[in-house]
Amino acid sequence: MDPFPLTPDHAPALVPLVEGLAADHGEIAAASAKDLARELADGWLIGFGIGRPLCAYALFLRHSRAQLGERGLLLHHIFVAPDARRRGHATALLLAGEAEGRRLGCAYLVIGAHEGNQVAKAFYEARGYELRTPTFWRFRKTL
Repeated sequence: MDPFPLTPDHAPALVPLVEGLAADHGEIAAASAKDLARELADGWLIGFGIGRPLCAYALFLRHSRAQLGERGLLLHHIFVAPDARRRGHATALLLAGEAEGRRLGCAYLVIGAHEGNQVAKAFYEARGYELRTPTFWRFRKTL
């Protein structure tokens, strides 16, 4: 099954999958269909989905390395429902993101994964992504 662009109309179907991703990370999702629709409507998120009903999705954020004059995409989320795994959906979604990045004139796609997630590490490396050890700290402040 081929990936298709997600629109705000897909937001209600996206919620259970976002909740599944959060649960996999030991978190509780707080995003509503309204939140997700807003993010997709204004281009904050670029999304692709698979299935009717929706069984897999990937969300990308615009990214920049301004000091190098490069644009890129950041893979924000990728999730495949447990009963739809091992069918190539994650690869298809990643390829859709790469194609969208090229269409937008991006020079790169960057991916983060939780340290120790060996499944993700193997998946991305098998698709040509190079592991880059972080050389920076991340800070966060609630606004």
